[in-house]
Amino acid sequence: MNERHRQKRQTFFRYTLALLHSIYFNFRMLPFRQAIHLPILVSHRTRLENLGGSIKIDAPSLRMGLIKIGFSTYQQTNFHTDRTRLNLRGTITFSGESDWGAGCAIEVTEDATLRLGDHSHIGPKTLIICHKGITFGDYARCSWCCTFMDTDQHRLIDADGRWCNEDREIVLHDHVWIGCHVVVAKGTQLPPFTTVGTGSIVFGKHQEERTVLAGNPAVVIKHGLVREDYIN
Repeated sequence: MNERHRQKRQTFFRYTLALLHSIYFNFRMLPFRQAIHLPILVSHRTRLENLGGSIKIDAPSLRMGLIKIGFSTYQQTNFHTDRTRLNLRGTITFSGESDWGAGCAIEVTEDATLRLGDHSHIGPKTLIICHKGITFGDYARCSWCCTFMDTDQHRLIDADGRWCNEDREIVLHDHVWIGCHVVVAKGTQLPPFTTVGTGSIVFGKHQEERTVLAGNPAVVIKHGLVREDYIN
């Protein structure tokens, strides 16, 4: 059996095993008129820790598998051992096609919203902790083992008892690419066509489009560049 045929058979079995999980998820989280299309395919290796929140799909059309959760892998991940985890107490909105890799851990708390644009991608083994708001624009994508946190997950209080480290939204605009092992901290805003280098830690609001950021903290190291696959 050649490699291509083996991969096709493997993909078929993964989607077949996901069918019951996906039916439950769609009819639990979506209106009936959307759920009957099975727009969300959920891998059987996904652990649904909490489904107390809501999911909204605002796409021009619905089709089976428009959104895939817990399937894609890279060389560094193993579909059979890296379980995806979803803790949803807030809201996730989809604007179109989206793909989450195997082994991701996604937490969206009450009153928080995770927004995912069309053709967005969350790489395998990525951690997303959303306490306020995190936005991935259209074609905004990240590689494996990244971290996105719009919160410190604890409070710092000054001498007058005031909360000094409030949660702040993260916004990745269209066509942003995040390399592997990148940490994106609260309050980060990245303009369109930004590329972030491997292992960087990103803070703050960046203005210039078509740049490469790298380092800790990440700074612009190159101007006027864009990933080849983002060129129309």
